[in-house]
Amino acid sequence: MDRQDKPAQKEEKYTPASFEKRAAAWMGIVYVLMLLFILNFTLFTGGRQLPGTFPLFLVPVSVTLAVVTAHRMRAGTVAGGTAGGVTVLAACAVGAVTGLSLGVPALIAAFGG
Repeated sequence: MDRQDKPAQKEEKYTPASFEKRAAAWMGIVYVLMLLFILNFTLFTGGRQLPGTFPLFLVPVSVTLAVVTAHRMRAGTVAGGTAGGVTVLAACAVGAVTGLSLGVPALIAAFGG
């Protein structure tokens, strides 16, 4: 067989994932770690639960959205322009602060007693 008889193979070039996809992947890793912590806490404490800690699940998505929005603002591709980006960043800050202010005291109370 000659080289001409073989079908031409396409050279596939490596294309890295976009910034948004990498940020979403890291957010997924954080959620998995949070769920593993909750599962292990429940298993190793004889079935005790962590009541009131659900607002902590708002923090990773708020931080990830803020990072992606800041990245897009720097690149000049944010939806709504600068005003839209600032609005989203303010909402992310409110979400993160709310999640932490409601979730951390409940987490401390669950560990304390």
